[in-house]
Amino acid sequence: MSLAEFKKGLLEEYQGELLGEVFFSELAKRFESRQHQYKLATLLQLETETAARLRPTALEFGLDLFYRDEYREMGDEFLKSCEGMDWKDLMTLLGTAVEPFVKRYIEIAEIAPPEYKDLADSMVVHEKAIQTFARLELSGDAEHSLDDVIEQLKFPLKRPS
Repeated sequence: MSLAEFKKGLLEEYQGELLGEVFFSELAKRFESRQHQYKLATLLQLETETAARLRPTALEFGLDLFYRDEYREMGDEFLKSCEGMDWKDLMTLLGTAVEPFVKRYIEIAEIAPPEYKDLADSMVVHEKAIQTFARLELSGDAEHSLDDVIEQLKFPLKRPS
């Protein structure tokens, strides 16, 4: 286990959260349904709170706290790939797109030094919650699709009526 490898992984996770903020914010603009906007805004909230939770450790390690250009480019490309998609297609894409992140975050958690193990494990939970959200949306369980996401939030958003 190398601290340098863990730092690199933490930077990937942190930058991924910044990318997720932009991604979910932009997607929310594309859907007129208040329910879809709420769900995307809740995912945005998860990304925001998670970035804030990672930031102290990122700063401790001297990592770049600002949105890197290569992540911005990845986000822009991913957003372009979502143009014109309906909700079902977006959920299919999201569920597939999250899979490599789940695997990568598990790898990072496995190399985490003991004092950062809880933080690293929480990132696996975080990413799996997004995956579960997409899966439940596709299976028709829209009522409970955000449960795992909301469970992680300190500042959950109010559901629209």
